Amino acid sequence: MKKSLLYLSVYDPHVPLTGAGVRGAEFVNNLAERFTLDLVYIDGSGHPPNPELSRKFASKVKGVREKIVIPFSQKDYFIFSSGLMQSATELLQKNKYHAILCDYGLSAVYGLKLSKKFRLPFIYCSHNLEYLQYWGKAKADPRRYVFIPYVYWAEKNGVKKSKLLVPISENDAEYYTRWTTREKMVVIPQGFDETIFNPYYDPVENHPKIVLFCGNYNIQTNLDVVRVTVARILEKVIARCPDTKFQFVGSNPPQDIEHPNVEFTGFVEDLPAYLKRADVIISPIQQGWGMPTKIIEALAVGKITIATPIAARSVPREFQLLRVKETDAFPDAICDALNDGKFVSDVDFERLKKHYSWRTNIMRLADRIEAEF
Repeated sequence: MKKSLLYLSVYDPHVPLTGAGVRGAEFVNNLAERFTLDLVYIDGSGHPPNPELSRKFASKVKGVREKIVIPFSQKDYFIFSSGLMQSATELLQKNKYHAILCDYGLSAVYGLKLSKKFRLPFIYCSHNLEYLQYWGKAKADPRRYVFIPYVYWAEKNGVKKSKLLVPISENDAEYYTRWTTREKMVVIPQGFDETIFNPYYDPVENHPKIVLFCGNYNIQTNLDVVRVTVARILEKVIARCPDTKFQFVGSNPPQDIEHPNVEFTGFVEDLPAYLKRADVIISPIQQGWGMPTKIIEALAVGKITIATPIAARSVPREFQLLRVKETDAFPDAICDALNDGKFVSDVDFERLKKHYSWRTNIMRLADRIEAEF
């Protein structure tokens, strides 16, 4: 007989607007194959949802027995959602569960409360060192400073009191050892679906050549990439490789930048097609934590990927297609890659699949849940 999980998420695990959304869908879908799973989540991804995208991706999560959507509000997301708490409580009163899985940041608050009330263990899935993420974001949005003590309390106690802890990287796991033991952790990095992201396709001959970055530009670190690229990278590349276009894929692009060699696509449904069509993929991220999804996906489709040390913070340096450079070295690295003329390679694929296959890694977590709950 299947064990049962109550899955609580403070973001929508359907719409792949962010790396969190991609991760959430993979967790829910793979765990739902092994367990009877009920899902309660707050709509959106830290921002009000796009109703059209919510409708389009409504079927992305599969195999869930019951699904309850809590409407987005800033209070619910950043402080506490009484709606999520009430819905979870009603499910816990109605059904038998073996564990509560709490996904992302402040989801720990619900795990702490519900675990104590119903005497059930909880699993805490962390996507970042969340309170440190708040410190970084507060530089652009000082309102974040007010929430740091609360986020720190939730994250620390979630790490300490959870039965299983799921960090996103070995670096995060090492950090968390100041609060709990390494033995109760299952590290699951950002991954990829090898049936979709792979280097086995015919490359496209582009004129102009395409240098691509993708992200949700409501997120300050991604918006900073656009501005850094335009200010410090673009013109130097154009001077050496004039037949080049910088393509920024993702929702909520800035409205104040226009340049003949810059294209903003907005949100795209078929991201793998854009990655495969690009000649070079870049990630000049200036600050961040966690595990970079798009670098793993870019390497998986066989693209030379140029990233700052911060962007590639959790990615092993063993991959031949990965070029880790400081921002000022990006122009030469981009032009060297464009002039190299080889725009797809399978040199890293088997190693990537071994370490970053979603299914392989999430099944390791499922095995631990089966054994310990």
